[in-house]
Amino acid sequence: MIFIMAITGLVSCDNELTPLGEDFLGVDPDGVIQEISYDVKAYSVSVGPVQTNTFDSYPLGIYADPVYGNSTYDFVVQLNSQLNNPQIPEGSTLTEVRLEIPYFSRAVGREGEATIYELDSLYGNQPIDINVYRNNYFLTSLDAQDLSQRAVYYSDFESEINAIRGDVVLSIDNFIPSEDEIVVEEIDPTTNETTVVERKTPRLIANISLETWKDLFFITDVDGDITGVRPELANNNSFQDYFRGLYFNVESAGTSNGNLVHLDLRNGFIDFVIAIPDVNDVDNDQDTSETIDSNFRFNFSGNIAGFIQNDFDASIANAIQESNNAQSTDEGAENLYLKGGPGSLAVLELFGQATTDTQPEAPELSDLIENNWLINEASIEFYVNQDLVNAGTTEPNRILIYNYENNRLLADYDLSQNRAGLASNLRHLGPLQRIDDEDDTTAGVKYKITITQHLNNIIRGFTDNDRLAIVVSQDVSLIGNVEVKQGNPDLELIPESTAISHEGTILHGSNATDMTLRPRLKVFYSETQGN
Repeated sequence: MIFIMAITGLVSCDNELTPLGEDFLGVDPDGVIQEISYDVKAYSVSVGPVQTNTFDSYPLGIYADPVYGNSTYDFVVQLNSQLNNPQIPEGSTLTEVRLEIPYFSRAVGREGEATIYELDSLYGNQPIDINVYRNNYFLTSLDAQDLSQRAVYYSDFESEINAIRGDVVLSIDNFIPSEDEIVVEEIDPTTNETTVVERKTPRLIANISLETWKDLFFITDVDGDITGVRPELANNNSFQDYFRGLYFNVESAGTSNGNLVHLDLRNGFIDFVIAIPDVNDVDNDQDTSETIDSNFRFNFSGNIAGFIQNDFDASIANAIQESNNAQSTDEGAENLYLKGGPGSLAVLELFGQATTDTQPEAPELSDLIENNWLINEASIEFYVNQDLVNAGTTEPNRILIYNYENNRLLADYDLSQNRAGLASNLRHLGPLQRIDDEDDTTAGVKYKITITQHLNNIIRGFTDNDRLAIVVSQDVSLIGNVEVKQGNPDLELIPESTAISHEGTILHGSNATDMTLRPRLKVFYSETQGN
């Protein structure tokens, strides 16, 4: 469940004179910029099931969040066939069925001919069990109610898939992803020498039962030899209707924790290796009594839907609900709960209230507009509640802010940096500041979000003083939105980067006991002539 927090702004009693660094523009001749701050009202809002069929990567496994509890990630995927009326000569034999799905990894070094890799998205190191079932639910590309719209699959759709699942086609026990390079070797039958023929990035590789898959895809004689291909494989449409994909389901392997890894499904495949009689001497070796290998490949580029099942700690679920109830109070909530996926987010109201048709502009905002100051920087700092959050690598490194009313990024977001990945928009969306920024095992202290251009746009009348939202983000360079299923009428979309995020944190809210840890809108300004 996701919660939103709103911030109420009240002008602080004192204006301070603050010397600033070279990053600020418009510094007055004396080199001093004045500072004023506003309180913030904040509360949590739960997020229901989220759309998952547009993700760029798909998590699989169990994530043990030290604060919120366990979340389990499964998925169903449709296979695509590139074959068109495939033909196989009689006497052919199926010798291997191999599944391969790459992990997201990066090369970090070399040892001789070998490449050393690190996995980009592996969380946890305890084993899990994976069962892969034949899927019997047809994943359509278009909405059955409106064929002009794409189909939408949500994170809670697993019960429908599970209810009519087929038999298990592959089981992997005690699975822990490996970061080792995959080395493919070939043995020369004449010399018995081994030769490396291919090196691959780290990936999930598993061999699948030959008998099960032979019966599914091929026609065989009484001796078990392949005599042809099933007519359902004539083209991709008939193939997908016949074989509707694979359902990957994970379970704990006897521990309360597990591991979670993101899979590069779009580059995954299943290879069928078939030994075909070389009656036409295809390899030109003058031997027609031997067999040669031929591959049938089915890739995972069809429709995909991910599933997320949360098992939140009861005390956390109750606390999130209490924060949600603080929406109607003047002070807001004591804590802000941020959790990716179908979890929680926080809503902010600058200057204590958003401007709506029924609610006029906040007096503090009116005063700010009237003052005609030059705004050098506007920012909000969100402090981690270190009493409730476990310090270390499980703390999310980034949070994202956006307009809660129209689901758009703020003007401070630099779209030219959206290809920078984890380094995108660091000034606008400051990363988690830790006790020791060189050591990610130390406790997180705060996030600083800079919204200078957004505030200037409000003052100039270019944009409304809408409610804002903050969310944890797996990757702030992902700028698309996904749908949220039913529930809150104000919450129809959320950023994809939080829908796919597994992480969570708790921040001090606008009603925190320690007033110095409450989020505040800090405005650094210079007075213009006439003020």
